[in-house]
Amino acid sequence: MSVTGVVAALAFEARSLGDPGDGSMISVSGIGADNAARSARALVAAGAGALLSWGVAGALDPALACGTAVLPDEVLRGEGEPGGAALQRFATCRGWREHLLAALQGQAQVVSGTLLSSAAPVTTLAHKASLFRRSLAVAVDMESAAVAAVAAEHHLPFIALRVILDTALDRLPGSVMRAFAPAAVAPRRRPAWPLLWPLLITPAEWWPVWRLAARYRVARHALDHCARLGRPTVAVGARGGA
Repeated sequence: MSVTGVVAALAFEARSLGDPGDGSMISVSGIGADNAARSARALVAAGAGALLSWGVAGALDPALACGTAVLPDEVLRGEGEPGGAALQRFATCRGWREHLLAALQGQAQVVSGTLLSSAAPVTTLAHKASLFRRSLAVAVDMESAAVAAVAAEHHLPFIALRVILDTALDRLPGSVMRAFAPAAVAPRRRPAWPLLWPLLITPAEWWPVWRLAARYRVARHALDHCARLGRPTVAVGARGGA
């Protein structure tokens, strides 16, 4: 059975996996495609034979609630994204995905479909709605397509599991998103939290920030739940890049 390399953008996402005890390697990459690709390549160089993109995402489908797990059958990188100007689709490993889906069904809210990776945070309701119409993707993140591309380069099995943090009806506060932009949060760089001080003088953003904090608690619990139930780092049914 292959050793799985896990790419998680943020430390709280990685912590949800605990110590899997199966030899898997977990890398906290930092936010964004470049950071994720760098971590994925390092994991492959260290001996990973399968790659998992793990963490949270934003919903594009209005039907998805916070805490829903997205286990996509494909990951989409759109025009203008890093790594290529043309639309790219990366299939996830069917056997691995179906094994994990079977473990989670009836125990957690889980959906399939397409996961879109964006080069920049998707913060407004209008932008989410536009991406949903154009891509038909159910959710959006910033790292999974980069990890999928590295897996494809090396002909390795790949899946993603992303738990919904913000729904399609949640506007993300600008102060928070500036703090967590790829340039602001990279591995071994200074903490992003000082960038949130503008909130003290932006009362209009207090409610969106409070709501996002409540969403975070739900998503973190759901991510922990999926890790315990599904054992996602065990690449059962993985055969090559299929």
